[in-house]
Amino acid sequence: MHRSFIKKSHIVLWGSSFAVMTAALGGTPVQAAAAEAADSGAEVREIIVTAQRRSESLQKVPIAVTAITPETIENVNITTVDDIEAVTPGLVFDNGYLFPQMYIRGIGVVTSTPGLEQPVALYVDGSYMPRSNGTLFDMLDVSSVQVLKGPQGTLYGRNATGGAILVTTADPTNQLEGKASVEYGRFNHTRLEGVLNVPASDSVSFRFAGLYAHDDGFVKNLATGKKVRGTDGYTLRAKMKWEPSSEFSAVLSGEYQHNTIKSGAAGRQAAPAPFCVPCLFGAPNAPGFYEVSEDLTVTIPQRAKSVALKMDYTGGDISLGSITTYRSIDWASASDVDHSALSLLGFRGWFGGKTFEQDFQASSSFGGMFDFLVGVQYIHDRAYARQTLFGGLFGIPKDVPEIQQIYSDGIVTTESAAIFGEVYITPVENLRLTIGGRYSRDRRQNTASVSPLGLAFFAPAGSPSTFTEKTKYSKFTPRFVVAYDAGAVNLYASYTKGFKAGGLTNRYAAGGSPLGQENIESYEIGAKFESPDRRASVNVAAFLYNHKDVQVTVVNAAAGGSVNTNAASSRGKGIEIESSYRASDWLTLTGGLAYLDTEYRKYENATVFLIATDAMNQPIGYVAGAEDLSGYRLPRAPKWTFTAGADINIPVGSSWTARLTPNLRHTSNYDFVIGAGGPARNDKQPNLTIVNLSGGVGPTNGNYEIGFYVDNLLDKKYYTHIATSTFGYEVYAAPPITYGLRLKARY
Repeated sequence: MHRSFIKKSHIVLWGSSFAVMTAALGGTPVQAAAAEAADSGAEVREIIVTAQRRSESLQKVPIAVTAITPETIENVNITTVDDIEAVTPGLVFDNGYLFPQMYIRGIGVVTSTPGLEQPVALYVDGSYMPRSNGTLFDMLDVSSVQVLKGPQGTLYGRNATGGAILVTTADPTNQLEGKASVEYGRFNHTRLEGVLNVPASDSVSFRFAGLYAHDDGFVKNLATGKKVRGTDGYTLRAKMKWEPSSEFSAVLSGEYQHNTIKSGAAGRQAAPAPFCVPCLFGAPNAPGFYEVSEDLTVTIPQRAKSVALKMDYTGGDISLGSITTYRSIDWASASDVDHSALSLLGFRGWFGGKTFEQDFQASSSFGGMFDFLVGVQYIHDRAYARQTLFGGLFGIPKDVPEIQQIYSDGIVTTESAAIFGEVYITPVENLRLTIGGRYSRDRRQNTASVSPLGLAFFAPAGSPSTFTEKTKYSKFTPRFVVAYDAGAVNLYASYTKGFKAGGLTNRYAAGGSPLGQENIESYEIGAKFESPDRRASVNVAAFLYNHKDVQVTVVNAAAGGSVNTNAASSRGKGIEIESSYRASDWLTLTGGLAYLDTEYRKYENATVFLIATDAMNQPIGYVAGAEDLSGYRLPRAPKWTFTAGADINIPVGSSWTARLTPNLRHTSNYDFVIGAGGPARNDKQPNLTIVNLSGGVGPTNGNYEIGFYVDNLLDKKYYTHIATSTFGYEVYAAPPITYGLRLKARY
């Protein structure tokens, strides 16, 4: 793209954001419409977020945040955590391969292994989840979801160069209440959910939540005649809250999840010979979009359990908080790597481990010139990874016991400690300065064993079969914010440094260099407008970041192939706008727009797949090679993202209400992986518009509702992942149109 065009585009965008801010300050048609709508008298609830580890109004916090309420979760049919993508500009949350992939503002990774985490941090009830396996879960009794965009260098700083996602489940209350829902739809989709809240005394209450979900699968495996890409599982959660006084409360919670996935990585070859290796052996590609032809069909178990204790104490102007969490995850994966009816190459892996985390924090609410927040975080994580290969290429049939197929078995232990704090200074009325920092110190150890198979195929000659490696590092990340409350609009400007932890991977040979940390510098300015009656809001954020020492894969001839190293740098800039407008007590409109411009400033010798040719210069397939991707766009970073929705509630008679909730999300094209897989540029998502619709009818008091949902209303055919490899060009289909009925009741 020509620099002149980029410059003109940004002049237009920055001018647009300035116009929004100016209009908000000066009395606008939006304000006038909001004032007119106020005559209906319907109450508009203030949205409270914890983006700065304390409860604050969304419109006051100087961070770009998408806040998703329980009503939005229910009405938009957000059933799993990756569904939040539908209402979050700037977020790409795909789940079509072996791992979920979270990207915010173009920063993320396709997969993560023990010892190398995602750069988008996921917190559940204030506790950090260090591994990507286990981060895809059902939304059960969730009270809020917050997507924090941009590096969170201070308060949620570890592995949050892209941002952080905060999921909070509902705590017990002092009221007897319950709710239940039953859902049935296409592909034998079944979902049963129940919540019961029971106060046992004036100071003790309990909350129980349970969920069962089943799907047959929407992809047919022609080789076996079975449906795949289906799920079956349940989640159970119990919480007890003890609140002996208004100053102190403690919540003890326990949760267990069990899911099975039927061939979750089932995909199909999409290219003809010679780019399809199985085709050369007489195995044709599956002809249909929602068809595969794989000899390997497996049921993949996923189990997770956690216990947490959260305590809060407020004494005068000082608040203290503690969160103690233990989490255990066991997660399996499997893939028919050649994606054919032939047993050429298959993969199985077992991942998981145990995590202990302790967080303490103290904050003040003096209300004068100075306030503060300080805290410490300690994490001990012991992760394992066992990986196997089998198939005709190795002379190992798939029915050999897995223990004979293991080629790599390792344990990665991580010990991380951090201290963080922020000081809030109000030198004059309405002006607030934030000065913060976080110091982190990590230690890692990798103990691995490699089988003769692994040594023969993946390790340099002379590599030991067992080895232990260690590394340690530390990092300080500051944050500075200037915020001004101008009444109808809040303005802010911030500078933040963030980092993604370096460390060790479960490799096949000793002696490799540990990966260093990724570092990011981010500049952001924003404006948050809200009408006096809170009916209209427009939030704008413009940002620029420089991302250095990015952990990537490059071709290194001296090392005998591809290696992971800190070899890239990138930059990104853009603008995000989110708005909502409650036109009346029966109509609420929402919308979001994100513009993102990213590129690798330096990425030489990137590992990609090249088109191999014979002596006559005729293509004979794909082969791993190197390409200079300097100047190329980052993966999963669409230039444009647009969301729009409405919540329509129409009275039916004197005591009933009909609800209709349409939601639209559009993204421009983007690459699934770095360099779109190589010069062929196969691995791309085209421009995509997805429309979802839900609705229902029931009594105005909300005691029950008879409803429906339709996801992918336009029945778009699109992919959740595309990957070029030496075996060909493999694609993973996203679900087609799905629909169903639901019955909800509460008391």
